[in-house]
Amino acid sequence: MTRADVAVVGGGPAGSAVAWHLAAAGASVVLVDDGRGPWRPVGQQLSPAALPLLRDLGVADRLTAPAAAPVHEARSVWSHESAVDLRPALFSAYGPPLAVDRAALDALLRDAARRAGVRTLRAHVKAARGPGGWHLTAVSPAGRPEPVAGPAAVLVDATGAARARARRLPWHAADRLRCTVWRARPADAGRQSWSLVEAVADGWWYSAPTPGGGLTLMRVQDRTAVHAASTPPPRTAQRLADLPLPPPAAVRAVPVGCADPPWADGLVAAGDAALALDPLSSAGLHHALDLARPAAAAALGLLRRDPRTAAAYARLVREALARHLTVRRTVHAAAAPRYTAEPFWRRRASGG
Repeated sequence: MTRADVAVVGGGPAGSAVAWHLAAAGASVVLVDDGRGPWRPVGQQLSPAALPLLRDLGVADRLTAPAAAPVHEARSVWSHESAVDLRPALFSAYGPPLAVDRAALDALLRDAARRAGVRTLRAHVKAARGPGGWHLTAVSPAGRPEPVAGPAAVLVDATGAARARARRLPWHAADRLRCTVWRARPADAGRQSWSLVEAVADGWWYSAPTPGGGLTLMRVQDRTAVHAASTPPPRTAQRLADLPLPPPAAVRAVPVGCADPPWADGLVAAGDAALALDPLSSAGLHHALDLARPAAAAALGLLRRDPRTAAAYARLVREALARHLTVRRTVHAAAAPRYTAEPFWRRRASGG
């Protein structure tokens, strides 16, 4: 059984980055990944501001084709169907955003953690406090629980908002959305190297390229929206040459909010388990990487029984959510004039 100062559960970007920072600081770390593929609600788009963070981890130069492709322009259709806002990435200091293969990115980050000295395990585990700290157990094929790691003095929960939210830490909920995702092919043979957000009466549609020339499409609605046939709006339909959509690849409830606070005695939440943002922002990956260092500092502080770095981490998480919600209200208000009578937009434009 693997012993460590810190056990990190969740092998996505947040878990691997936190584990890397902990190992770089000299902690003994085990990273547990359950092997389940990530759900990719926003077309795997990586903000260019995240590239320096990946460079620190030694990953940026390895994130190349076919694992990544540039997205040279962001397009949006908000207040009027005929008005398209164009935002080229030409003048970004870090270059264009990247459409990334999340499975490939996650593998690169886990490899970076291993090279930093993190021990990795592949298992679906349950964590429980016991003598000496946190103990992780997996269920064997015979149905018996098998210890796989522990005891660890601190547990970092990087399992995502959907699973972590109902567990050990209080959650401040700002919104809850339902996202339906499709994998499709573009209308033309060339790569459509731009993203598109298009408002509709009950939400919006997002579409963006994927490495390899495909398209990810996402429909965002209220979590209580009635299921209905999905017909893409005009600009989105043009990307598909008005061809019918394939069956959905995934349907998920997506929370917007944060763990408040994102820590407790011997426990730190990271990534979406600490801060989950509106999928319209395409900022989830960036925040997961950006907050990995302070999350690791929080865990190190708890190892020393000093909660000050954890309290500082909590402030960063709350401030990040507050900034996000301010921008979110402004963006949503832009669509409200077009849909003044629609509950989805009226509630969100008012901050609800």
